[in-house]
Amino acid sequence: MINNEKPTGVIILAAGKGTRMKSEKPKVCFELAGKSLVQRVVNTGLQLDASLIGVVVGFKRDLVKKSIIEHKAIKYIYQEEQNGTGSAVICTKEAFKDFNGNIFILCGDVPLLKAETLSKMLQQHKESQAVCTVLTMILDNPDKYGRIVRENLITGKIKEIVEYKDANEEIRKINEINTGIYCFNSKDLYDALDKIDNNNAQNEYYLTDVIKIFYQENKVMETVLLEDVNEAAGVNSQLQLSELEYEHYQYINRYWLSNGVTIENPSTVQIQEDVIIENDVTICANTKLSGNTRIGKNTYIGMNSYISNSIIAQDSSLKGYNVVINANYTEQTELDWMEKKIYE
Repeated sequence: MINNEKPTGVIILAAGKGTRMKSEKPKVCFELAGKSLVQRVVNTGLQLDASLIGVVVGFKRDLVKKSIIEHKAIKYIYQEEQNGTGSAVICTKEAFKDFNGNIFILCGDVPLLKAETLSKMLQQHKESQAVCTVLTMILDNPDKYGRIVRENLITGKIKEIVEYKDANEEIRKINEINTGIYCFNSKDLYDALDKIDNNNAQNEYYLTDVIKIFYQENKVMETVLLEDVNEAAGVNSQLQLSELEYEHYQYINRYWLSNGVTIENPSTVQIQEDVIIENDVTICANTKLSGNTRIGKNTYIGMNSYISNSIIAQDSSLKGYNVVINANYTEQTELDWMEKKIYE
């Protein structure tokens, strides 16, 4: 990662309920491939060596806290009323009062954003000495996303971000959209937030209003174009969650298939990202590998197997229908059909 002259901070917006999930559980507490949505966003911040991660909580905040592993960099900030993204970030002002650096604004329901993408943003942000850098996307069907308005279409400086409900027909034709992911100079961010209001279609305080303020003050702003739309995909329903999880597992499978691992019927195999697999391993259909699992080379994992937080030595053979949890096989092992090895 980048060696920063200034510290890096992260604000994670995680206060909402997520009504379209049709659940009493906060949306950010739902899991994708074994980790809560918000934990995945926290992990991304930690990969950036963030010295302060402010998690804005609201609806059932205790459940949100329980879905995040404790870390010294994390500070929880309570948002009593959800009055827009600007209001959420204003709530963090006290927590960041002694912070002088660059702050990323991330969404707690956008779980697949890569730290490498944020590093690219930070590099451009620093090199241009920008007060704000916005992550954008080009979509054929931009739907109801906020639009990036520039001086001269795609080539000009960014002027403002207009939310869909506030946009006229001309602005709605723009296909460059706001992902909701930003990097700010901390002082400029909070100074601009003091100047925003809720004079808009939703009577909310928009974080995006600071872009127009920066433009009027002739301050430098940058944009970075995101190519992989899955990175900025938010979870708003159970269907979207399942689709993102599927894509995530297939991304992992493609990685292992390119690194000496045979996977039979990959669409039925789930491998979580903390699993390590050596080469010449065969994994059969309907298998799940989870947690801190390690699979040694030349090992055969038969169909319908579940292995979690376990070490399987090289040259082992699991014939299938095996359940292995918290086990440690440091020598070559053979497990028969439907054999269970569970150590609690």
